[in-house]
Amino acid sequence: MKYSDKNKPMVCMMTQSTCYRQTKKIQIKGVLWHSTGANNPTLKRYVQPDDNAADREAMLALLGTNAYKNDWNHKDVQAGLNAWIGKLADGSVAAVQTMPWEYRPWGCGSGSKGSCNNGWIQFEICEDGLNDADYFAKVYKEACELTAYLCRIYGIDPKGSVDLNGVKVPTILCHADSHKLGLGSNHGDVLHWFPKFGKSMESVREDVAALMSASSAVSADQVPVADKVSDPEKYIWDFLIGKIGNAAGVAGLMGNLYAESGLKSNNLQNSYNKRLNISDEDYTRLVDGDNYPDFVKDKAGYGLAQWTFWSRKKDLLEFAKRQGKSIGDLQMQLDFLWKEMNDSYPAVLVVLKGADNVRQASDAVLLWYERPADQSEAVQVKRAGYGEKYLKKYGGGSVPSSGKMSNADCPFLVRVTAKDLRIRKGNGTDTAWVGKYVPPGVYTIVEVKDGKGSEAGWGRLKSGAGWIALDYAKRV
Repeated sequence: MKYSDKNKPMVCMMTQSTCYRQTKKIQIKGVLWHSTGANNPTLKRYVQPDDNAADREAMLALLGTNAYKNDWNHKDVQAGLNAWIGKLADGSVAAVQTMPWEYRPWGCGSGSKGSCNNGWIQFEICEDGLNDADYFAKVYKEACELTAYLCRIYGIDPKGSVDLNGVKVPTILCHADSHKLGLGSNHGDVLHWFPKFGKSMESVREDVAALMSASSAVSADQVPVADKVSDPEKYIWDFLIGKIGNAAGVAGLMGNLYAESGLKSNNLQNSYNKRLNISDEDYTRLVDGDNYPDFVKDKAGYGLAQWTFWSRKKDLLEFAKRQGKSIGDLQMQLDFLWKEMNDSYPAVLVVLKGADNVRQASDAVLLWYERPADQSEAVQVKRAGYGEKYLKKYGGGSVPSSGKMSNADCPFLVRVTAKDLRIRKGNGTDTAWVGKYVPPGVYTIVEVKDGKGSEAGWGRLKSGAGWIALDYAKRV
């Protein structure tokens, strides 16, 4: 199932409507489907946020703006539904809740035996020209997903029936069904549309039941890991130490992740909480439900590492979808971080595996991986300080000495500070000098060999320029 307690439908409560203000609560018995009867598949035609809503700007970005102001969020509209299904501003299909589920809708009207308004949650599906199979398939699926979600949370049997005023009524029905039973006004929706694509309310009930049945088999592994572990901090340390194997490197990385997100995998950049007037949880839910199309390019940092640049957020989103996980899932983000390190930041990984102090590792993450706007010495010291706390807490406060560099360690980085370190053609002073010195800086060593003139051994430069004596280089 698409929707759950962790991933609820989008919400845009239309509290300015007369229905919202004057209706009453009901005892929920089932779900009733409508379609609009007009060729306009866009949600903005009917759904708009309140004029003074705190999240008005964000909602209009998602829904689009109704320039004609003929939406249903007005006191002169004598109708109201609990939800709508149709196209968002970007053309994707979504469901939007517009009244609390327990609020009595003004939807199907009345018949000779009463009204299904007294017990049935109701939503409208925005119609198009009734001849687009692709659009129909999308809204039909969304309607089934929403109905399955509602059946699950209210304990509704999708194939069941209930008694209303002495009439046996299916728990799931449409406006046309309610009229036929004497419990609604004379409308034909949705039966003027669905049969064109081989669907009926009977097939709706079957498809909703199938969704619920499949969902009941969902394993605990599909629950976000952050919701299952009692100590995410320790969980992150254990994951990283198992991959990196060097306490100083793990501490340096974790110090940076803490500075970025507080180690919260669903953390939205604080300034965007204010700008979008949205919580971390709601932002995550919208992204998971494909109801926030701007995730990739909104420039908002998100997650453990506060991924911000569009291509990295795109990769994160695609990775989460391939795994079938929430964008805020802790384990998914750790897996993605590890993949990203190996694929795109191998030099950082070399430092993390070989660092003999937290500051070395922390600086590598800060300057080469996170790359925040402020990379000052004060920030470097602060982040390394966070890392030192993790080293003391989980790593015993000590790290292994670097020891003699060997070929088994390759590739790795070294820092050269000498200004006159000669580059030679081979591994020893008995080989020719190439006529150049290696300038001070950080270099990648791809091979180590013993040789004359160096107790620490000779390192071959990745650039292909030659070999340098490792006595005059410090591993970073």
